[in-house]
This record gives sequence, structure tokens and C-alpha cells, in this order.
Amino acid sequence: MKVKLIAPKCDWGSATNKYPPYVLATLAGLTPDDIDVVIQDQNIEEIDYDEPVDLVGITVIVHTAKNAFKIGDEFRKRGITTVMGGVFVEACPNECLKHADSVVLCEVEEMWSDIINELFSGNYKKIYNSDERPEIKGLPLPRHDLLNQNKYLTNNLVMISKGCLNRCHFCTGGVHWKGQVKTRNIEDIIKEIKVLDSSQPYIFLDDNLIWNPEYAKEVFRALIPLKIKWICSGACVDSVDDKELIRLAKDSGCLAMLLGFETVNEKTLKRNGKGFNKVDNYKKTIENFHDVGIAVQGSFIFGLDGDDINTIVDTVKFIEQSQLDMLTLNMLYPYPGTPFRKKLINENRLIIDDNEWDNFTYNRIMFIPKNMSIDELDRGFKWATIKLANSEECSKRIARAVKYDRAPEYIFKQNMQFSRHVRKMHGKWNESELNKLINKI
Repeated sequence: MKVKLIAPKCDWGSATNKYPPYVLATLAGLTPDDIDVVIQDQNIEEIDYDEPVDLVGITVIVHTAKNAFKIGDEFRKRGITTVMGGVFVEACPNECLKHADSVVLCEVEEMWSDIINELFSGNYKKIYNSDERPEIKGLPLPRHDLLNQNKYLTNNLVMISKGCLNRCHFCTGGVHWKGQVKTRNIEDIIKEIKVLDSSQPYIFLDDNLIWNPEYAKEVFRALIPLKIKWICSGACVDSVDDKELIRLAKDSGCLAMLLGFETVNEKTLKRNGKGFNKVDNYKKTIENFHDVGIAVQGSFIFGLDGDDINTIVDTVKFIEQSQLDMLTLNMLYPYPGTPFRKKLINENRLIIDDNEWDNFTYNRIMFIPKNMSIDELDRGFKWATIKLANSEECSKRIARAVKYDRAPEYIFKQNMQFSRHVRKMHGKWNESELNKLINKI
């Protein structure tokens, strides 16, 4: 028997980096040894619809839903049983069942073998679900060997823990994890790190790597003898006032940490379920990391209820003054299943589009903002992203990285990716056009 696991393509408006589909490598590791497994990532190769397989599994997020549906339809035309899973599937199971034989609405570590056997037998459920998130200790390692090693920016992806305690109103994680976090055995983390390329930095994929400072410290101490370099792709600002933790992160090889600042308006943070972020501590938090030589990538969201056009201007000023090393700037999107989307529906502020998933793009506004017009949010986001991604600002961030030896190579790559993505999103803008936007704001 043969299973094909597929990651659908993100269109240009949805993603800037090419990383391996770690979730599929994890599923492959959970698949019984007597079943043949292949992984295909549409971001780097065309899907082979004619390869003889018995079962197709597709991971789906909102950014990839359009392509996931097309892939599911093609395999079902060929009589191949197709199953979908992921946070989008959890929020929109009926929509996905139009394009799949079965859907999984939960984590599958404890049930994947049973699901596969039932799908192969033909005696399967339309919907698989569980309210409890399974433990992830003692599991088989992800099948990194099934990923195309030459097509990605890096193959060194590792998950330390899964989940998040917080329930931010705009985030799918709060709905999906229901306040649960699961951690791996440290010996399993070390084993996985050792099968990858230690000459390249590792990326830790956690939603909030340092949610539990004592566990994080234990992990960092175990990493120190390995002499690796690593980057954290997710952490909450409220977790980083512990200087011992920051020092241990540096000693264990941390090059950079992504922090979810979201907005510089504290009232907005409270209104959106993220009141644990304290704006007054933002600059000190960044300084704490910089003091030990760890770069900081700041993540911000534009359009949150409570923010107005002045918040956008204040956010840009904060970013310029705080000397952040890298940026992630997001237009707020009403993700399916989130409290924010439900609120929009109740207040008649959701912009209805029957083909929403087909029309999804990174910078598309799908709701009526609370304290500004759609046009103001659109212009403000455009102004902020263009201003912060221009060559002068990127050069400043790169120069500081070189001066203070804060992961200069990584910061260079990330700023170039950021700049290219903004240019692709908004097209070419000259100084006079930017000034016109500024004057309107």
C-alpha cells in the first residue's frame, strides 16, 4: 500500500519563504513501516497525479485552500481516497468534504495508524475529531529523508513543543489548541537535531517556544554541548523578562527570536485577547535580546479593532526607533473559526465573498475596520510596508547587524526577502508616490 502526502502551493500573496512541510514529515514518521510513503510539495514541484497510490493526504491552511481543493478533486476523479487535515479543515469541514472523502479536525499522533487502516479498508469516517490534543513524547522522528533536500532555503526544521496557552481573538491557534501545549522529550529533540545538517542553522517551529521558562531553560542547557545555531520562529513578548532564559538561549546557539508585538496600542491588545503584552516593556524586551547578541524579528498586525490610522503611524515610528532587526507585517485577516471572524459576522462587518478562498491574497481586506475606513487601512498598510521595506531602511537593519554581529547573514537574507515580497505585492513605488500616501495619511 502507498500513501502520498501533499502540501498545496501558496500563491505569491501568501508566503515569501520556501520551507519543507514539516507536518507531512511528521505524518510520514507516524505511518506504519509496511506502508510506502511519498511527500510532494507543490511549492517546489508539480503534483504527479498519475503515480500509483492508494491514499492521498493533503494538509490545508487558508492560504492553500484553493489549490488543495483542486488537488483533492483531481485525485478523486481517479478513484483515489483523499483525506484532508489542518487548521482550515478544522474550521471549514463541510467545505473541505466537497473535495475530500474524509477530514481530520484534530492532531493525529495517537490515531493516524487507525485512520490509515480505516481509509484503506473503505470503512472510514467522514470526520475524525477529538477535543484533547495528544501527547507528543516518545514519537518516531519525522521523515526528513522524504523531503527534497535541494529545493528549500533550509531543511533544518525542528518542533520542540506544540500549542499555545493564549487565546488571542484573531489567531487560529487559540481555537485549535484550546489553551493546551504539548512538549517533547528532550532526548527526542536531540536525536532529531543530530540527523540534520549541523553546519546550517536550525529553525524551531513552536508557536511559543518560551511559554514555560523552566522547560525552555532545560532544553537550552541540553543544546549547549551540541554547539549548533538556531532561530526561533515564534515566541510571546510576555515570556522574555527572564534574563537567565535569554542568556541560556544565547549560550545554546540562538541567533534570532521572532516576537509577536502585534500593535503598539495597549487598549487594542486587551480588546483582542492579548492584554498580557505590555507596550511599555517592548523596547526593554528588544534591548534584553540585543544585549546578548540575539537578533529580534518583530511581528505586527494592521487593522485590529481599537487601532486607527494614527496607530499605523505610531507603529512605524516604534519600529524605526526600536532598532528591530527583521519585520513581519501582516494585514489582519478574519480566519475561519476565530472569535474575531465570529464578531465580524455578528456586527455585520465581514465582507462576504462566496469565492473567498479562491480570491485569498496576503493584503486583501475582508472586513470593515472599527476605527478607520477600508481605504484608510489599505493606504496605511501600503504606506507602512513600502516605507519599512525600502532599500534605505533594510540597509540600516543590515548595517546594525554587521556592526553588532547579530546574525548578519540571516538578517541580510530576511530583509531582502521582505523587500522583494513587498515590491511584488505593491509593485514599484517611487519617492513621490510614497509621499502622496504619507500626505493622505
